[in-house]
Amino acid sequence: MIRIILPIFILLLWIGGVIAGYLMQLDPDSIDLAAILAPPNSAALFGRDDIGRSILDRIIAGAETSLIVSVSVTAVSVVVGTCIGSVIGYIGGIADMILVRVIDIFLAFPGILLAIALAAVMGPGIENIVIALSLVGWVGFARLSRAQVLSIKEREHVQAAVALGTRPHNILIWHILPLIAAPLIVEATFGIASIIIAEAGLSYLGLGVQPPQASWGSMIRDGSQYLLVAPHMVIFPGLVLMSVVLAVNLLGDRFRDMLDVKDSH
Repeated sequence: MIRIILPIFILLLWIGGVIAGYLMQLDPDSIDLAAILAPPNSAALFGRDDIGRSILDRIIAGAETSLIVSVSVTAVSVVVGTCIGSVIGYIGGIADMILVRVIDIFLAFPGILLAIALAAVMGPGIENIVIALSLVGWVGFARLSRAQVLSIKEREHVQAAVALGTRPHNILIWHILPLIAAPLIVEATFGIASIIIAEAGLSYLGLGVQPPQASWGSMIRDGSQYLLVAPHMVIFPGLVLMSVVLAVNLLGDRFRDMLDVKDSH
């Protein structure tokens, strides 16, 4: 029971923090020069950074950045990858061979390096992060959906639909996609965790959101310069980042157990 309650609780805190930021109208860019590098206290529960901004407020603002990027990239990757992989897997032939070669090319390079290169070419900013990570993220969903379609399209109920003259797109939508939804949901859950880490990594390198917009990655980068005198600048955003990623992964494991999906990678 704890395996499902704990990650859901953490994720609710993550989403609730974003909502609370809107409702409470927090000001993560408010500067208090008299409280520079102040440790955690009653006025600032997580302390303040090198220019006197509340770390708690900036963590909540960073949660919004992380949520927007992870959900947007996952949604785009799932839709694009599933459509391409399913259609090409069902059609087969030369189109399938070309898709496999394209996937092999993408997988020949580490995904984060491709994302870094794309983000560097397009420039920093949250929109460019979404585009860069989506251009890399669709590959995994295309490969998974293609493999699932190849194993399902020869089943009797699909062959019966073909024999009855059902159009190919209707076969994909009504007879195949419902059967491959479970592994795609699990893959999307793990994908969210990977995207959160990737967004933080790009922001840490200066290729993500730009100041004064908050990101957990940029907060850790800024705090690393003051690690000896103000460790709270790194500890709190690091713990939040670790907790959210761990919660998403635990939830993905739970979904996989519930749906009894075997990893096809």
